[in-house]
Amino acid sequence: MSILDVTEDQIFQTLGKGKDPNFKQIEKARPVTIKPKKTYTINSNARNINSRTMPVVKPVPPVEAPVQQVVITAPHDDESVKKLKEDVTELNNRIAGLQKMVKWYIVPQFIVVLVLVLAIALKS
Repeated sequence: MSILDVTEDQIFQTLGKGKDPNFKQIEKARPVTIKPKKTYTINSNARNINSRTMPVVKPVPPVEAPVQQVVITAPHDDESVKKLKEDVTELNNRIAGLQKMVKWYIVPQFIVVLVLVLAIALKS
């Protein structure tokens, strides 16, 4: 029971004081007003609307901007470029070594552990 459903009679009976002489009945069902949803139509009377409200606009030709040519020059083979090439080569060699280690060391160990787990599971 919500607070809106409690009448004044019930309140005064609970308090034991009787009915208030200025009591007016509270309406039980509150009227619900439903607003109609707005409906929109797509392109309804498009010919009429366009001809009446929208002015005719002439298309504007695109403005062509002058294209700047970018000249890319090859870097000079100085000390910094040579050092960078050596560092990249060394890094690639290290990565290849790590890949070989994973391929020939970790994968066989994983297979051995997997076989042992399967053997234990089959025995039990």
